Amino acid sequence: MTTSFAYASKGRLLESFATQPMGCLLAIACGMALVGSAWTLVTGRTVWPVYERLWNARAAWLIGLVALLAWGYKVAVMRDWIGFG
Repeated sequence: MTTSFAYASKGRLLESFATQPMGCLLAIACGMALVGSAWTLVTGRTVWPVYERLWNARAAWLIGLVALLAWGYKVAVMRDWIGFG
């Protein structure tokens, strides 16, 4: 995921996603956390209510499913079952 994260930090999201989809999504989530933290610092208002509305059991299962799919994608790329990445 390191390479994927590095690509995403440079704005090369397609290459990041092709390298490791979960790494790209985690990099985007880190960027969103940075924006939320900056918002809290500047305004003094928390983004916690938004987080509480978004986070539930369905979201946790969805993140787990995406992680498994990203892992399967990486296995397929490494075994040359698909030809890019």
